[in-house]
Amino acid sequence: MAYETDQSRRAWLQNLTASRAVRTPSGYGHHETAAGWHLDQPLGIAEHLVCFVVSGHCVGAAGYEQFTLGAGSVSWIRPGTPFTLSTPLNRRTVMYRFHLTADAEADASLGPLMQVHDVWDLRGVFDLLATELGSTLPHQDERMTGLLLVIFTSLFRGAERDTVAGLMSAQARRAVEQYVDVNIAKRFRVADLARVAGLSPDYFTRVFRKTFGMPPREWIIRRRVQHAARLLDETDMSVTKVAMIYGYPDSFLFSRQFKAVMDISPQAYRVRRAPAVTSR
Repeated sequence: MAYETDQSRRAWLQNLTASRAVRTPSGYGHHETAAGWHLDQPLGIAEHLVCFVVSGHCVGAAGYEQFTLGAGSVSWIRPGTPFTLSTPLNRRTVMYRFHLTADAEADASLGPLMQVHDVWDLRGVFDLLATELGSTLPHQDERMTGLLLVIFTSLFRGAERDTVAGLMSAQARRAVEQYVDVNIAKRFRVADLARVAGLSPDYFTRVFRKTFGMPPREWIIRRRVQHAARLLDETDMSVTKVAMIYGYPDSFLFSRQFKAVMDISPQAYRVRRAPAVTSR
């Protein structure tokens, strides 16, 4: 938002504690929404609402801004902002939703809405936070505060990345993302990705690491695993079949990389899917 400064964001983060996470089953979770799910809040709500779409998509409006959230995207709607959210009539959408209590003084520096795309790396953090909300283990508050800080600092960073000098342009980044998504089972060469981005291979490798925070090979593995997780969410295909679709020569390698990225095996991931929920 235009009037969110780095200083105001730092001040907001300093007031971010575990006690602000809403501990109600309907206020947080990994949900598979029914087709045609709709949420209409013409006066807004008293809390922050964060939605992270895992598969399918969600359309909405907040304040005067309309938006579409594809898989891997997050919307953060601030307290008191009128909004609507809905999912397609012909398919279900899987998302995380959680609420955070308001802090009137700190929230005054925030705009009504933030959207951040392609933040797949946060999915594991959302899962960990969901687990901690139902935990009674020692140091729960400290862990939850740390997880909340990772989520919100990542959202602030993601919203700013297009304007940071020395990073890949939004156009080049999107071209690479689309190329990899369309050919997700392929084994990519750096030269291929650099050509798509319109950069030399050496420069591409340097700027890619600065843009995405990791080398191309690691990023591709993570993106491939996230695609596979979506297929496990949306279908009843066997793990072996999913591994074949994404170009793995055997399910052992797929399971090893899946667990390295998601911190859970594909078999365990499959059985943890949440039941469908209705609107709230």
